[in-house]
Amino acid sequence: MAGLALTGGRAARAQVAPNTATTYLHPTDVRDARALWVNPAGLATLSEASVVLDVTVGDPGARGRLRQLTAGFDSRGFSFGYQRDVFDGGRRGHTYRLGIGESSAGLSAGLATAIYRGDTKGTGLDVGVRYEAAAALTVGGVVTNLGQPTVRGLRQVVTFVPGATLRPFGPDAAVSTHARITTSEVVSYSFGLRWRWGGKAGGGRRLPVQLLARLDTDRGLRRGAFAFGLSLGGADMVGAVVATPGDVSGVDALSLYGLSTRSMVRRR
Repeated sequence: MAGLALTGGRAARAQVAPNTATTYLHPTDVRDARALWVNPAGLATLSEASVVLDVTVGDPGARGRLRQLTAGFDSRGFSFGYQRDVFDGGRRGHTYRLGIGESSAGLSAGLATAIYRGDTKGTGLDVGVRYEAAAALTVGGVVTNLGQPTVRGLRQVVTFVPGATLRPFGPDAAVSTHARITTSEVVSYSFGLRWRWGGKAGGGRRLPVQLLARLDTDRGLRRGAFAFGLSLGGADMVGAVVATPGDVSGVDALSLYGLSTRSMVRRR
C-alpha cells in the first residue's frame, strides 16, 4: 500500500490534528503500520513487520512550515506510533498510540488507544473490524474516540467509520469508500482509487509505482478536499501526497514518507 496523508491548516488551527494517514487512506485498504491510525484491525491481516516515518508541511512554499511528524512500527499485530503536531501560535501536541490486532478465517479485529499530551491530558480508544467478504471485496469499519476525550479544550465525539474496498482486477487496483457518522448526523463521505504496477517483468524487475487519489465530500456530496499520491518501491517505499481544497485552487499540505516492510513468515 502506498501513499501518505496530510493534515491541512484548518485542523492545525483547531488545535486537534488528525493523523495524516486518516486523510488519504481507507479503513478497508491499509495493512501496514499506518493501520494503527486508520483501522487497527488492519494490523492483523498480514504476517509482517513494518516501520513508517512521515513529515507533513502546511502551505508548502515560501510560507511553508512543519505541521506534523509521525513515526511508528508494527510486528505481528502489535503496533506503536508517535505523532507530533505544531499548531498556530507555537503550541505543540504529542500523541502516543498503542494498538493490537488479531485475525481468523478472513475476519480481523483490533483496538488502539491514544494518549494525548502537550497542553492537555486525555485518553481515547478506537475499535475496528474488517472482513474479506470475497476475493475482491473487503468490508469493515472503526468506532473512534470511545471515551470522548477532551483534547486541548475540544471534546472528541464518538464516530463510526464504515467502509468497503473493491478490487475488480486483483490486488493492484482498488476502489474504496467510507463515511464518517456521529450519533447525531452523517459528517462526510470519502471516495478513493489506488493503482499499482511494476515489479517482476520477464527475466528482470521494474520498480513498482503506485498512484492514489481520494475525494472527501460533506454529507451533501459537495467537494471538500482532494488528496493525490505517488509512491515508488515495494518492500522499501518512498512517496509523497499533496492535499488540495475541493476546487483544486492550491496546495494545502505536502507529505513525504518512507515505509519499510518485511515478511515474518519463515521459509523452509
